[in-house]
Amino acid sequence: MEKKKRPVVTKLDNQYIEEKTLENIRNKKRKKMIKRRTTFILVVGLIFVSLLVAPLVRNYSQLQESKVDLAAAKETLAAQEMDQEELNYYINLLENEEYVLKLARSEYYLTKDDEIVFSFPEDKTPDHDDVTDKKETEQNVEEDINE
Repeated sequence: MEKKKRPVVTKLDNQYIEEKTLENIRNKKRKKMIKRRTTFILVVGLIFVSLLVAPLVRNYSQLQESKVDLAAAKETLAAQEMDQEELNYYINLLENEEYVLKLARSEYYLTKDDEIVFSFPEDKTPDHDDVTDKKETEQNVEEDINE
C-alpha cells in the first residue's frame, strides 16, 4: 500500500485565511457569472444580427434574379422589335402593287393575258426572300438612274 502524502504546507485556521478563501470562491463565481452573461449577450446579439441580415440577403438574391429577368426581357424585346421591323417591311412590300403581282406570278404561276408559263422540273419555286431581293435590287437601280 501506498502511503498518503501529507501536504507540505499546512493550512492555518484563522479569520484572514477564511476571508481570502471566501473571496477567491466569490471571485470564481463572479467570473463564471460574467462568462455566462457575456456568452448569453453574445448569443442573443448574434441571433438579433442574423434576424436583421437574413432579409437583406434574401432581398439581394431577389435583386440578382430581377437583374437576370430584366436582361432576358430586354433581349426578348429587342428580338420582337426586329421581328416587328421585318413585318412592317413586308407590309410595306405588300402594299406595293408591282411587288404583289411579281410575287403572285413567281409563286403561283399566275399569268398576264396572252402569256404562257413553262414549268420545268429543274425549276425551283423562288423563295419569298429571293423575290424581295430582286425587287430591292431593281429599286436601287431605278434610284441610281433617277439621280
